[in-house]
Amino acid sequence: MPPSSVTDSAAGSAAVSAFLRGVERRAAVFAQLQAGDAAAGDAALAAAMAAFRDAAARTQFGDWPRRFWAQLLAARPLRGAAATERWPPQFAALAQLGHGPRAALLLRLVANVSEADAAAVLGISRPTYRLALRRALPRDGEGRADTAS
Repeated sequence: MPPSSVTDSAAGSAAVSAFLRGVERRAAVFAQLQAGDAAAGDAALAAAMAAFRDAAARTQFGDWPRRFWAQLLAARPLRGAAATERWPPQFAALAQLGHGPRAALLLRLVANVSEADAAAVLGISRPTYRLALRRALPRDGEGRADTAS
């Protein structure tokens, strides 16, 4: 039996809409925190949602989460360095992280993506993904992971 795909136009459109409604809030927060700016995050989300609508019909349903998060990360406003001067003060520590470690952390904490899917979204191995998560941890004065922060 072939893998399931959404080929019927009406069913496909409804399924894509339902999927996007299900991830939209998490994706908006993810994009804002990855970009460091709400407007840039919103622009990235709009671009990713439009691109995903086009690509979903050619993508197996089970691959939609990976495809969506990868498209969101590929959106132009999320590809560069974060705009550190525009970060909300309570999230300023994220601005200090590199693009990759910040994306790894946000995929885990905001997007709620599994380790395997997050690694695939980032195009890295699972051990490299775990390393990115470790790099995203706050550090104490001696460079050790600061579990109190």
